[in-house]
Amino acid sequence: MLVFAVALALALLLTPRAAEPRRVSGVASAQPTTAIATATPAPRPAPEPAALPDGVPVTETGAGTWHVVPGPGADIGTGEKVLTYTIEVEDGVDVPAFAADVDTILADPRGWTGLGAVTFRRLSESADTADVRISLTSPGTARRPDLCGFTIPFESSCRLVRDHRIVVNLARWLRGAHSYDGDLTGYRAYAINHEMGHALGLGHVGCPAGGAPAPVMMQQTFGLSNTYLANLNRAEPGAASKVRPDGAVCRPNPWVTAPQ
Repeated sequence: MLVFAVALALALLLTPRAAEPRRVSGVASAQPTTAIATATPAPRPAPEPAALPDGVPVTETGAGTWHVVPGPGADIGTGEKVLTYTIEVEDGVDVPAFAADVDTILADPRGWTGLGAVTFRRLSESADTADVRISLTSPGTARRPDLCGFTIPFESSCRLVRDHRIVVNLARWLRGAHSYDGDLTGYRAYAINHEMGHALGLGHVGCPAGGAPAPVMMQQTFGLSNTYLANLNRAEPGAASKVRPDGAVCRPNPWVTAPQ
């Protein structure tokens, strides 16, 4: 019996304890995770300064005919020189606020009337009797060779001497220019003042000095850099010499009486 008892005790001592439930003590700790590499998107290239910004849909081509928008005939300004104008919209183009916006821009004392030399008088009848016809025009029509053309391959407005017409490009009116960085109100004021400057007999000029406000007769639709504009204008004979490629870059400015 003694031998049996000793053998039983040894057996109990040597039996594995795997059958007993295992208790885990302590606090669980977070395990390190493997970082997942994500691809860094490539930076978008800077837009071409003269390119049309993205924005609202634009009627590509209207009817190629215009109708005069009736409006007030009150004089704007106090200058001795009186310039009559009509506001026209191409048939097939719908921008109800265009006429009122143009009148507001012309009446602003920071514009041409602020110099005290000119008075604008709007006509509501036939465009044939007006000194200036301000015509909102679809981009497809504006690009016609008998209008603004497309020698410089970017949307633009223009002044036509032969029929006293300012062609205001609808695409620019609705989307502006990169030089104005989303300031559509400022760009519209610039576009009207710039083209009316042509009607008053003025030509294009460059940026006078780096960081200065751009003259209203600078081609701000296309950019604010003299060098960029000089190179762009090489597409038009004689135009490149109007701006020196001297590296000067101006600030956008829509008004004739430029801020300092």
